[in-house]
Amino acid sequence: MAAGSNSRLQLNLLLAAKMTLYYATALDVKSSWTYPSDNIKGRSAILNCAWTTSGSEEAGVLNIEKNDTSYFSCNVYRTNSYSCTKNVQTSPDRFTTSNGVGNISMTIGNLECLDEATYSCQVILFTPAGQFQQADTLLRIKIPPSSPALTIDQTEVIENSNINVSCTATLGYPNVGQIVWKTYQNGILFTSSPSDIVTSSTNVVQPGDDTCTVRNRSSVLLKTSRNNPNVSLACFVINQDFPPPSDDSCNNPTAQWCNLTATVNIVYPVSNIQSTIVPSTALYEGDDISLRCSVEANPLPTFTWTKVDDNRILTSKMDGLVSVLRLTNLNLSTDAGDYNCTAFNVVKGVTYTTSRMITLIINKATAPVPTTTNTQNRTVSPAKTTPKTESPTPDSKVDVTDTNSDKVTIIAMGVILSAIIVVQFVVILILSRSQGNCPCMRKLAERKPHIYDVPERPTHMTNALVILFSTIYIYGHISRNNGNAFLYTVSTLDVPFGSSFQKCATLIETN
Repeated sequence: MAAGSNSRLQLNLLLAAKMTLYYATALDVKSSWTYPSDNIKGRSAILNCAWTTSGSEEAGVLNIEKNDTSYFSCNVYRTNSYSCTKNVQTSPDRFTTSNGVGNISMTIGNLECLDEATYSCQVILFTPAGQFQQADTLLRIKIPPSSPALTIDQTEVIENSNINVSCTATLGYPNVGQIVWKTYQNGILFTSSPSDIVTSSTNVVQPGDDTCTVRNRSSVLLKTSRNNPNVSLACFVINQDFPPPSDDSCNNPTAQWCNLTATVNIVYPVSNIQSTIVPSTALYEGDDISLRCSVEANPLPTFTWTKVDDNRILTSKMDGLVSVLRLTNLNLSTDAGDYNCTAFNVVKGVTYTTSRMITLIINKATAPVPTTTNTQNRTVSPAKTTPKTESPTPDSKVDVTDTNSDKVTIIAMGVILSAIIVVQFVVILILSRSQGNCPCMRKLAERKPHIYDVPERPTHMTNALVILFSTIYIYGHISRNNGNAFLYTVSTLDVPFGSSFQKCATLIETN
């Protein structure tokens, strides 16, 4: 009977709560969610309902509602063993309740999109008026995004054309996800010019998609350039609920919700051909040089060097986009002229060619030039050097120029000088013995001395010293200047004889 009375009381309280509910100021109700492993779809969520009363008020019924629909009604009047009744037929293993002192919890397992709603904990006091208090809380479910499916048909494109790539992925909960694109060159992130990239996106629906999930397809058109070869693109799903571990590079597509294209090869014809001569100075016979030819091209070009004058194909060394033709020991007759560098490559089945001409001007090596006795400077001109000049000795009467006289001339001059020396010694001896009978000497002996007279040194000693030093100087000069010093030698040896006889004749005429 008591049980029946309690059931009728509970029913009356419920009817009273539905018909006329009054706000209970002395009742405090709280509601909150806890998540054992985050509120992600497929996992679980726990709604906690707690209440407190004051004075003589006692809680009679707890209702757990979803969007104002009662899911559970629990009798909490004067008992610690709360009993709850399901009001909505749901899966028995997804919605369960658990009791505590002053609280009841409802667990929702295997969360679905349909579980997202506003849940209320409503407590009705055990009074005739049926006063109540409720607390509302929102359950929002996180939907993890999916790794994008990528579509690209191009692995090689011509420069200035577009790469067309698209990605399709589940973004997760509406308005929290999007697809972003990143571009790489040789695996290194770079930012394309806004004018070179165009993106577009649209939402798509596939069978089986949840109502709280958004699926999106994003496409990109990237204009290519030879300045950014070896391009790859990656699409990333960015979701505020699930920050990726890294969004700079796509290293783990599953964990980062990304996908990376293969490297797209940017091809273009040969162009911008340049040629240089190394070194760039004037060229002379015997020099070694290199002719360099460079281009811009992808794929790599093939180079051909041709000597235009005789249509001769030459062998060169290729290093990527540069070809080097090495020429050694230049020859004026065979190496001077025009050289043609030709480069070609094949792009998408079409052959492209470019060429450039280099004119090689070779100067004849400068040989030493002999000069005559009237030459004022001595000139030495080895090959490829600037001619140098030397001024002659100021005391020289006649300039002596280097020649290629042989040793025979030197020996002949030595013999002639030796003969002259012997003759002069003989003359000196004769003059010395006849000095006393010379009219000049007699006049000098009879003449009265003058104050301005200077004692005269012995003539034969002067001549001997002059001859000795002149001979040493001349012989050394001949060694340096070969046989062209003969006139100079005779001129020098005449000095002692001329001075002696001239002085004697002057004295005789005076007295």
